[in-house]
Amino acid sequence: MFNYIIKLIKKNCIIVICTFLYIYFTGNNMTILEEQFLLFEIDEEKEDFIEIEVEDSPLYMYLDASSIFIIVDPIDKKVWIFHGEKVSIRQKFIAAQKAPNIRDRYGIDFKIVAVDEGSEPPEFKEIVGL
Repeated sequence: MFNYIIKLIKKNCIIVICTFLYIYFTGNNMTILEEQFLLFEIDEEKEDFIEIEVEDSPLYMYLDASSIFIIVDPIDKKVWIFHGEKVSIRQKFIAAQKAPNIRDRYGIDFKIVAVDEGSEPPEFKEIVGL
């Protein structure tokens, strides 16, 4: 594969290379996601998010008022940032910095949407099972 890319570089086919790399990397990640939601919780000490294994229970069962969660929705291509009502400004800052990294793992075209506890839109409520 890399020999093919080097040949394209020598022929100045930058657009073809970028398209190929985008399809190759995003295609692999999307097959992992398929139609399942991924859930991440903030780890304030490490200043990052950790993935939470989701069982068969609804996502709202995992949400906590004192934490921030990221839900990756592969169907609507959204990354939801859920702010519990008791989170700190520092946690919100970390979430705003790290959410694009999670989004980029699954699709650079995913939209990031922040949601505050108590002000959830109907679409979010449907996803988490409320």
